[in-house]
Amino acid sequence: MLNRSDAKQNAGLTGYPWRLRGSRISRGQSLVEFAMVAVLALTIMLVGVQFAMLGQAALAVSQGSSAIARYASVNESTIPALSSYSGAPNTAMRALLSPSILTHSGADLTVTIVSYTGTTGATTATPVSLQDRLKVSLSYNAKTGNKIVLPNPFFGIVTFPTTLSAEDSQLYE
Repeated sequence: MLNRSDAKQNAGLTGYPWRLRGSRISRGQSLVEFAMVAVLALTIMLVGVQFAMLGQAALAVSQGSSAIARYASVNESTIPALSSYSGAPNTAMRALLSPSILTHSGADLTVTIVSYTGTTGATTATPVSLQDRLKVSLSYNAKTGNKIVLPNPFFGIVTFPTTLSAEDSQLYE
């Protein structure tokens, strides 16, 4: 008569080849599932890194517009043609900007400075301290600034912004 332990041992010996073959199949299945999940995880990480690069550039543009507005309100003689200036940043402006957005010596940036009389919409070339204000608009082309490294749009799912811009306003001091 067989007891339970003998039955388990015999069942294990007779079923061993089937178990081995089944474990090989499951190992292959695990490898395929890992490959599918790894591709998805890598894609999500790449998109996340791309948005982080654009976010850092957007923050640098925002801080740059504030810094230029503050500098221009205190040192209006160093900024050319204050009534309406539009173009690439000059040397004084570039010194205030983050190196991360100064690719191509600032050729990817466009600075627009407009001086306004008091609270009206009229522009002025001779600002009066503590009455007149200036508005600085800073625009950055992220495509030529090498901030977009993935194809745009990315697999037709995600579209990255190619132009980042910020504005700031200051009273003249």
